[in-house]
Amino acid sequence: MTAQHVIWSDLGDGPGLEHLKLTRDEEGYLADGMYVGRNNDTTPYRLHYLIRVDPAWQMQSARLHLIDGPDGSAELSLTVDKNCDWRNEAGESLPALAGCHEIDIYATPFTNTLPIRRLGLKPGESAEISVAYIDAPSLEPRPVRQRYHCIRPAGPDAGAYRYEALFRAGSAVEIEVDSDGLVIDYPDCFSRVWAG
Repeated sequence: MTAQHVIWSDLGDGPGLEHLKLTRDEEGYLADGMYVGRNNDTTPYRLHYLIRVDPAWQMQSARLHLIDGPDGSAELSLTVDKNCDWRNEAGESLPALAGCHEIDIYATPFTNTLPIRRLGLKPGESAEISVAYIDAPSLEPRPVRQRYHCIRPAGPDAGAYRYEALFRAGSAVEIEVDSDGLVIDYPDCFSRVWAG
């Protein structure tokens, strides 16, 4: 079992800071992240998440725990299968999220790694995808469309991808990632301040 640690600074609505521990094991990868910060229109909050993906980076589950949010604490637990069928903690189907491969959590750049690794785009290739977008601190998931375009794939040198949130006008940005697809720089949103 190997683990990587990354700390990001929130450059957007923040201030905020996140610590991610990414562990690789025989089942795939487990992302264990803790964000502490605030949005322009909220009081400070802490958000802990656990995301499990298989060795091919197909998402399997996510558990989010909001601690000390503006309206108190909250939890969200989701599972998704290879057919992109989603269920909540009670096992109830979530048809609104059908077709979404992974989640995108507002407060962390880690969730950009999920499609970058799963898609494995080559230089010049693009993909338009559906994801379950989870706002923070509300923890309300909704389906949205996004586009990733590979400028330089993640490899021995830093990779670069143009990311576009198609549900938000003027959102196209070039993000820089390391050889594992973890964000180094997401202009005006997140910057990596430490990795080890």
